[in-house]
Amino acid sequence: MRLNRIKPDDQNTWHHCHNRVSGTSLDRPFGPVEKEQFIRILTRVSRLCCIEVVAFQVMSTHYHVLLRTPVRLPSEAETCERYAAYYNGRRRLEPGTEAYRRWQRRMRDVSWFLRLIQQIFAVWYNRTRPVPRHGSLWADRFKNTVLESGEALWRCWAYVENNPVRAGIVTDAADYRFGSLGRWMQRGRHPFEEHLARTLLPELGPMLGITTLQDLREALRGALADDAESTATQDAPGFVLTARRRVRFWVDGVAIGSELFVRGIVGRMCQKEAVARHRLAMARAPTSADAIYAWRGCRVGVD
Repeated sequence: MRLNRIKPDDQNTWHHCHNRVSGTSLDRPFGPVEKEQFIRILTRVSRLCCIEVVAFQVMSTHYHVLLRTPVRLPSEAETCERYAAYYNGRRRLEPGTEAYRRWQRRMRDVSWFLRLIQQIFAVWYNRTRPVPRHGSLWADRFKNTVLESGEALWRCWAYVENNPVRAGIVTDAADYRFGSLGRWMQRGRHPFEEHLARTLLPELGPMLGITTLQDLREALRGALADDAESTATQDAPGFVLTARRRVRFWVDGVAIGSELFVRGIVGRMCQKEAVARHRLAMARAPTSADAIYAWRGCRVGVD
């Protein structure tokens, strides 16, 4: 059954998005060339859209992207400017037309954003194989988990950045060049620095007691180091908010945050009585006394 996707459009909304390629568990179709191409496409499409990417990891079988969709539609001038720049001036939009209104809506739509990236990449991938490839590249629709700003966003960011460490590729996420933290450390500038300054710093800064992007980077590095030490001997099962272990709720969960936030988000798409009865998964961050909840079970919520 094809289920709808939760995409709140009446507020700025954080999403953790993830997808993997089709094939067996032994397939590793993305090498350095493919990973670089995916990052180039992600960067290019992000200039077309007003969606703000703040973190990504491109692995040999899948990708993670952490982003925020804005509550506002882009203005008339911004919509036309982004469209013309994306097509290098070869195409333009006429304000007031149906095409203009369609593109204006698309530019803040997470479904359209990821669908376009995946489509462009799949076309390039199939065309550039030694033997031209046909058919679907991706195993399914991408998954998105809606995140509450604050502790849930902070923990998910650390989880995304530590993906190559969990995979055993590197011992320090800063050494992996196909992820946002690795590029930030190795090049001295985050690939989406403007997005971080506009979104992550204002939202996480007060909680962490920091005021600059440099402070934010060091706080993330410190959190990953502390997490490695605090979970090295931890063997308790369950929903644990650690960046060192695979936590399926970050990928399979519908919404993660406070209980009020999670029930409110899912309540947009489900009957209120069912939402109130549903048992949430509860977790505690290693360094926080505040509980964080995740909606378990089948995904709900519209592509």
